[in-house]
Amino acid sequence: MDFFDCNACFGISQVPLSLRQATTAEELLQEMEFCGIGEALVYHIAMRDDSPLVGNELLSKSIQGSENLHGSWAIVPCQTGEQEPSHAFLRKMRQHGIRALRAFPSKHRYLLDGIAFGQLFRALEKRKIPLFLSIAESSGGRAGWALVEQLLLEFPRLVLVATDHGPWGDDRFFRPLLDRFKGLHIDTSRYELDGGIADFCDRYGAKRILFGTGFPAANMGGALLTLSSAEISKKEKELIASRNLRRLLEASSP
Repeated sequence: MDFFDCNACFGISQVPLSLRQATTAEELLQEMEFCGIGEALVYHIAMRDDSPLVGNELLSKSIQGSENLHGSWAIVPCQTGEQEPSHAFLRKMRQHGIRALRAFPSKHRYLLDGIAFGQLFRALEKRKIPLFLSIAESSGGRAGWALVEQLLLEFPRLVLVATDHGPWGDDRFFRPLLDRFKGLHIDTSRYELDGGIADFCDRYGAKRILFGTGFPAANMGGALLTLSSAEISKKEKELIASRNLRRLLEASSP
């Protein structure tokens, strides 16, 4: 079975999240090979801990020429002049082969809403460009799933992938949102609830959950074991392991 990780990171963190890290793209590839993961949609830790502008450039340079690592960029409001207006930013994404974005509003001190990002997010809706948002993020007094809800109420057609939810099961938070917003997806991250993936697939199908390890905050092996041992069909496992993410990236058209 092919594994395509939607949520992996490399680079030297200001505050190490774990003892096992990949400081370079090459080290991340070694970790992936050791665990049996073929491809990953990645970001550079500088995109979160430093500056999206610095981190985006480091990311693109680090993975240039790699067939196994696919880049995602971080965003900030364009009103400060740090990031180009949406049309120019999308053109830059095309030039660098970027098909997905990430937001770190609590780290970079901005409001993740239509006032700051209206033009860009309307373009993301139209072009089906996925936005990845960690449940650990907060913005404007809202955090986690409440922030996801607020964003999707403003942009209901947005393809949003919520990542990094915990091992105790956040179903009571995200299932009402899945019912309401068809573009919402989750990653497996630490979704270690007994029977959680199987029950999710029974209700929503297997197309709205993506394999993601959360490396290096979490070890890759945990997500691999959780998916491999889930009581679902081989076809459902294949969708989650790689095909769902591949489909989203192929549909994305910056």
